[in-house]
Parts: sequence; C-alpha cells; structure tokens
Amino acid sequence: MISIDSDTNGFPIKASFTVILSGSTSGRIRKLAGFQKHHRVPDAHSDATRDFVRKAGAEDVKTLADGLYNDIREAFGYKRKEFEYHCEAGLAHIKTPDFDAEVRVDQCGGDPKNYLLTTELTALHNAEVAQNPALHACFNPHCEVLVVNSSKAMQLEDKIDAIEENEALADYLSYEPDGSSFELKLPELDLRITVDAWSMRFQLLTLRNLAKLLEHSQKAFDILTECGFDLRLSNQD
Repeated sequence: MISIDSDTNGFPIKASFTVILSGSTSGRIRKLAGFQKHHRVPDAHSDATRDFVRKAGAEDVKTLADGLYNDIREAFGYKRKEFEYHCEAGLAHIKTPDFDAEVRVDQCGGDPKNYLLTTELTALHNAEVAQNPALHACFNPHCEVLVVNSSKAMQLEDKIDAIEENEALADYLSYEPDGSSFELKLPELDLRITVDAWSMRFQLLTLRNLAKLLEHSQKAFDILTECGFDLRLSNQD
C-alpha cells in the first residue's frame, strides 16, 4: 500500500508538499450581511479594505461555518467535546478527530469591489477519512479544487518538455511562453491541472464530485511524477 506521511495533511504525497481542498463563492461586497448603507464599497486593495471586508462578512462566515459544523456533527456523530470550533472576525476554524477545516471571507484579489467566501479542508488526520462518504457529503457543496502547494519553487521548463515528449499528453498541454505556468487537461480522468512555480490545482472538467476529484487526482499524481514532479511516496507491500 502507499504510506501516509503525517506532514502532508493526510494525503499520500511527499512532505515537501501540502494539500488542501478548497472552494469559493464570490459576490459584491455591498451584499455582505454586515454592509451598511453608510458604508463605501472599496475601489482598491489595502490592509484597511481587507479588514473592512472581514468585518462586513463576519456574519456570512458564521452562517456558513455553523451550517458546516452541524453537517459534520450529524454525519460523523461527534460529541461536542470532540470539536474545536472558533469563529471570529470573518474567520472560522473547525478541528475534529479526523480533519481540520476553515471558512473565511476576503476581499477579492482580482476585483476590489468583490468578496471571496472560502471553505477549505486543510488537514486529514488519517488516510481512511479521505474515502469516507460522510466527508464527501459534508464538503462536496463547498470544495471543488484540490490544491498542492510546494515549499520551494518548482522549475517548470523541464516538466513542460517532458509532457511535450509524451504523445498521450502533448495535445492537452498549454503553457505561457516564458514557461512560468502551464495547464494540462486529462479528459480520461476528467481533470484540469493548472501549475505555476508554487502550486498545482486539480479540478474536474465536469460536475463537482469530491470523491471523484480525490480519486482522479491521486491517479494524476502518478502521471505528473513520470513527467518529473517528485510527488509520489514510495509504495510498500
């Protein structure tokens, strides 16, 4: 079987990478529950505007996090004392015996007038929970991207070259002329993979399905390893 390294958030990849499951919804800042008529919608990014968005969206975070807490409690049967739950100033943390999650609101990086409400599954404490239908049921409505972050910058040029030499993959590859990022579509796995120097993002090409995303991303790890990404842990009998 594949061993699990505790430093990889419960996912079977090397410890120089961390993995989260993430999903976001966006909208106009003026639609946040805490936005008042006398407030001004930001037209730029700053520490002050980010703090404002977190305050204006604190109730939205609490509503989402409270609902997620209740879903988790019902699905897993945890008792109150088995949870750690904190929600304050637009940020919520949920810690359970099997996994950790986070809900937060931020100002959108691409448009200062918009917010992002993000849910992340930040750690798995055992390998089995990734296959648990209860986990999928709780987070499928909220998470649609598996993100692999690297602790050091990845050199992508040779990876792009290796993919172009693979006849089965070359037609599904696109990349920036300077080699700073690329996108690889894997139709047989229903996956789109976008890669830059610091991260890889895996997302289904079709409808959201967390169980399928996890399963197919694991298969994609093997494909990327063959193209020079040192992702995979060694197999054990």
